[in-house]
Amino acid sequence: MIALFWNIQGAWPGAPRERVRNQIDFIAEYDDQPDILFFQEVSRYRTEIREYLAEIGYHTIEDTLDWASELGDSTVQPHQDISHTNGNLTAVRGEAGLTWKPLDILGEDFDDVDVKNLNTHYPEKILVTDYEVEGQTIECWNVRAVPGSMKGEEKIKILETVFQRIVDSEERLRLLAGDFNTPDEELCDGQAITHIQDKDPRIRHRWRNAELNILKGLGHAGIIDTFRAIHGFGELDVLDVSHATRTDDPLDVPEGGS
Repeated sequence: MIALFWNIQGAWPGAPRERVRNQIDFIAEYDDQPDILFFQEVSRYRTEIREYLAEIGYHTIEDTLDWASELGDSTVQPHQDISHTNGNLTAVRGEAGLTWKPLDILGEDFDDVDVKNLNTHYPEKILVTDYEVEGQTIECWNVRAVPGSMKGEEKIKILETVFQRIVDSEERLRLLAGDFNTPDEELCDGQAITHIQDKDPRIRHRWRNAELNILKGLGHAGIIDTFRAIHGFGELDVLDVSHATRTDDPLDVPEGGS
C-alpha cells in the first residue's frame, strides 16, 4: 500500500486558485499513484478539489470542510475568534471503501465514561476513517496540529485528543498520518527535540508530553514510526523544501511563470 501525506497549504483564503489544480496534476504524474491520500489545510473555499481528484481515479473521499465552514460562520465564542478556513481530506483510489468516523462523545463507547477526550476547539483538524482494502479494515487518522506559536495550547489539545482516543480504545490496525507541527528537531539517534523552549513554564511539561506522546508514545498501541522502521537512524539523505517562501513553491507557479 502506498500512502501520501501532504499539507497542501490552503489555510489562507487568498492562495492562488491554480495551486490546487497544480498539486493534483503533480500526483497524477506518479507511475505508481498512492492508494490513499491524506491532505491537510484543504481550503473550505476550494471544493473543486473533489472534482480534480475524481479525474485521476480518487472517487471515494471524506473531508471535514463542512465542519470548518459551519464553525467558521459561527458567532459563538471561541469560534468567532478562530479562523476555521480549512480542514482535512482523505481519499482512496478505485473501489476501496472509506467510511467517516465522527468524534463521538455519546453512545455506547462514551455514555458511562467520565473523560471524553475531545478537548480541541478545532475538531476539523482530526479526520478519522475506516479504510476497507483487500479484506482488511484500517482505521486512518488524518491530523493537523495548528501552530503553537500562533494558536497556543490549541496545538497540544489536538495532540492530546488524538493520543488519548487511540490509547483508550482497543488495539486495531491503524494508520496515523498528517502534519503534527513537531518535532522542532530530530537527532540522528531518533531523539526528538520539542517546541518548549519559549513556552510558559506553567504549561511546558504538558506541552513536552503532548508532543512526545504522539512521536514516541504509541508503540504500546501497535503504532510504529514507519519512516524510521524503513530507513533506520543516522544521517539520512532527505530533501527539505518546507516553507522556503510563500512565493517560490514550484506547484504555485502557473505555466510559463518564473
